[in-house]
Amino acid sequence: MRTRPVVLTIAGSDSGGGAGLQADLKTFTALGVFGTTVITGLTAQNTKIVTKVLEVPLDFIEAQFNAVCEDLKPTHAKTGMLASGKVIDLVLRKIKEYNLNLVLDPVMVAKSGSLLVTEDISEHIRKAMKESLISTPNRYEAEIIANTKIDTQDDVRNVARDLYSKYGNIVVKGFNGVDYAVVDGEEIELRGEYVNTKNTHGSGDVFSAAITAYLALGYKLKDAVIKAKEFVSLTIRYGLELGKGHGPVDPFAPIEAIVEREEGRNELEKLLWYLESNPDITLRLINDTTKANVAYMTNYQDVLSLAGGFIKYLNKIKIDGPILNNINNEISSIMKKINGKIGVLLPVSDKILSSAERGKIKLTKSGIDGDALLNYNMVLITAKSRDELIKKLKEVATS
Repeated sequence: MRTRPVVLTIAGSDSGGGAGLQADLKTFTALGVFGTTVITGLTAQNTKIVTKVLEVPLDFIEAQFNAVCEDLKPTHAKTGMLASGKVIDLVLRKIKEYNLNLVLDPVMVAKSGSLLVTEDISEHIRKAMKESLISTPNRYEAEIIANTKIDTQDDVRNVARDLYSKYGNIVVKGFNGVDYAVVDGEEIELRGEYVNTKNTHGSGDVFSAAITAYLALGYKLKDAVIKAKEFVSLTIRYGLELGKGHGPVDPFAPIEAIVEREEGRNELEKLLWYLESNPDITLRLINDTTKANVAYMTNYQDVLSLAGGFIKYLNKIKIDGPILNNINNEISSIMKKINGKIGVLLPVSDKILSSAERGKIKLTKSGIDGDALLNYNMVLITAKSRDELIKKLKEVATS
């Protein structure tokens, strides 16, 4: 019998799909937990603006809690938009009733700068922070909670320390991808890759949802925070150019990148099997002094290749090393210069030059407008698919 950890998002709906409970559910699915929802509000919004906010009636919020928790029994929950003090008070009561471990994302301001609350809820948020495992305000929300201005990264650190002393575990999201956490008294600087992009809509939701998911999967709080930072950094790096405002981050990107690497590994294994099984082709393309290699580049610019390459040995080929990702070798560095998905690096030979003269391959030194990149005494022949590459290698070998 298959099952998954069940988690709950208590949040508002983003009609644009980039933030709110939509971002939470995408993150939960990507990280392998089963997401459930208590919808606290509806927004009419897109990547540019929030035009309207509608609170869900309190009795319906409570009905959702009861329906989900009495049957599916989530262990961990996170909040998003809680638009009023009455909503927050209800949520805290239901959290205690069902003994849920809470990650509090005190959502008050959208990336567009639009307010997502219908009243001043700062005092209710402070109360909720004391009831939570951890809180994850961005710096604008931290300013409201702490009632102080945050202008520098030092301010982020000082506010995080102050909020921890008053309300418990905290992550304050700071400047240029650097956040500051205090978890069980330990201060942690969380550094993600800084990406100069406007497409960060939903990043705060994804971060708190990832913490919730990792906790449900059994990680300790500190480790969950660190892994969530790594996850959200990747979703920002591969954010989507959708809409005319702040485009959404992509919670599927980190998982899709892994899938594509595995697809690449499978493609290279099949290519190597072909090269080993067809020495009449392969031995015409390599020699016994220069190592050749194979590579596969994903849509995420990851390059898989053999650790050592392959070489002619008597009347067969000898393969050296496993297939690894993004290692520092010749084929990995030049694969990104040419428009191809899969390639083989071979020593320059008369057969290759003859194939170029006959138009079977197109040599290039820049990687532009060609499928065979010259690099000193080597040439990287590339193609869009394994079958296309094998066809090219047959044509070169028999030229």
